[in-house]
Amino acid sequence: MLVAGIVAGWGMPVTADIQRGRLLYENHCQACHTSVVHVREQRKAKSSAELRAFILRWSGELKLKWSDEELADVYRHLNNLHYKFPVETPAK
Repeated sequence: MLVAGIVAGWGMPVTADIQRGRLLYENHCQACHTSVVHVREQRKAKSSAELRAFILRWSGELKLKWSDEELADVYRHLNNLHYKFPVETPAK
């Protein structure tokens, strides 16, 4: 699946900027997505890969053209605030 390959390619830099992710999310996503969307069982991402796929899909739908770093920042913000998936560390 193409999306899975693209999503896996982001990597999660340890230096992902949660604050920038919050601002990107608030400016581009929060108008339609209240915090309820992230905690309801029916649509909640069940894994970090699913969360990344949702971010990638909707950033594309909105034609945001976010960089890999910006995608990672939004992921880190949402994960830190709502999902609490284990933090990934870069391979050595």
